[in-house]
Amino acid sequence: MGGYAIETSGLSKSFRRVRAVRDADLHVPAGSVYGLVGANGAGKTTLLGLVAGLVRRDAGSVRVLGRDLASGEAHPRVGALVGAPAVYGRLDAFENLMNRALVLGLPDPVRACREALAAVGLSEHTAGDGRARALWPRGDYVEDLSTGQLQRLGAALALLGDPEVLLLDEPTRGIDPSGAAALRDLVARLARERGVTVVVSSHDLAHLGRICTHYGVMRGGFLVRELTADELADACSVRLTLRVDAPERAVATLAEELPGLTVRVLPDDALVVRAPGGGEPDRTVLARVLLDAGIAVSELSVSAPDLEGELTRIIDGREDASADGEKGR
Repeated sequence: MGGYAIETSGLSKSFRRVRAVRDADLHVPAGSVYGLVGANGAGKTTLLGLVAGLVRRDAGSVRVLGRDLASGEAHPRVGALVGAPAVYGRLDAFENLMNRALVLGLPDPVRACREALAAVGLSEHTAGDGRARALWPRGDYVEDLSTGQLQRLGAALALLGDPEVLLLDEPTRGIDPSGAAALRDLVARLARERGVTVVVSSHDLAHLGRICTHYGVMRGGFLVRELTADELADACSVRLTLRVDAPERAVATLAEELPGLTVRVLPDDALVVRAPGGGEPDRTVLARVLLDAGIAVSELSVSAPDLEGELTRIIDGREDASADGEKGR
């Protein structure tokens, strides 16, 4: 399926005097892994809740898998882990999954529950497994599970029924590093092998950088920017920063002698130079061209790509100042 799996227009939600989501226009391509990022309180959980039908909207529209949804309506092909998972504390993990599987009317609920538990790494001792007895061996009560185990159970619940869209809000919260890596790999595999569209919010930008094909950045309830992984990579490509005694003449010289380079001037008259394709500009050639033109280079430094740093800069709003400050001449 092409186009957008999720599309919203003017989506808004307030809680009393707090405007949690403001006029959000979200575009999630089908089959993508879309990372929703932002500081605490930016509106990520509320936005996911609106798309999942868990929160009624004040204004705007939500379209999922080609279908316009009413306020508070959940699409049957969407699996969601938004906020704390809705579970029964005095049942074990397997029983909670079975309850959900039976509501969904799955043809082989026991098998589906076992597969979901295995996918998120919950042990049989903790979860129960549906073997023997009139019902199944009991695992630990859900109310006694750790935060990480509860998050795994929430992910398992979201996976039941082979959804076409997954909405995951901080899915690795409280999970140990190896478990977080396994869940990250599962998300990537679902998108790659099954074409599942995944929207995942997280503060772990390094993890998102390994799996996301697209990003949405939230700030103060607004969805301030959407970009692809390639666009993010371009924004944080290797660049040279240098200082010269004649910035204006240096820009003109480089444009004439090395036309493939992108050269920008910062407010303090430092030059930022990028090469096509994100590679590192040849410092030797660049310095020679400037020196041959009689332009003295007093400082030259290299900055390596940093996806996490660039995302943090966008989240904090510092990309706006940079865009205004870097001006081509």
